[in-house]
Amino acid sequence: IYRVWTEEEELFAEVSGKFRFAATGPADYPAVGDFVLVDRMAGDEGNALIQQVLPRKSAFIRRAAGTAQQEQVVASNVDKVFICMSLNNDCSLRRLARYLAIGWDSGARPVLVLTKSDLAEDRSGRLKEVGTVALGVDVVVTSALAEDGYTQLLPQVQPGQNVAFMG
Repeated sequence: IYRVWTEEEELFAEVSGKFRFAATGPADYPAVGDFVLVDRMAGDEGNALIQQVLPRKSAFIRRAAGTAQQEQVVASNVDKVFICMSLNNDCSLRRLARYLAIGWDSGARPVLVLTKSDLAEDRSGRLKEVGTVALGVDVVVTSALAEDGYTQLLPQVQPGQNVAFMG
């Protein structure tokens, strides 16, 4: 059962039998952020029926659980992904490179958000290291100790944009 939002209402929906028959794997099913065609009148037990998933402009994909080599879409139609990583001892350039690859591969534009800047022992040295991995990516440095720490992110978000946070 999926939760679907329309301009008028929020409703529950399930994929139609025809949809289920045509699906070749988990990646074909609706994911968070998908736009779908819904038949509100044909559903059993009051649920609407999802007839089709519209083409995705971006998708975060992982391997589905189990031994099969199938893909699962975790989120779709994300315009910008904020990759969050602390500047303290938990900062890992290898992990950051993996997250950036996932962000670029999805079709979304990655933005690096470096948190806990107040806890970094060698802040400028750490920023230089991060710069060697985060090529072509906007970098925002924040601290929870600053009352306006989140305001640095606001220029990165535009009306009508879908954003996600990972890290």
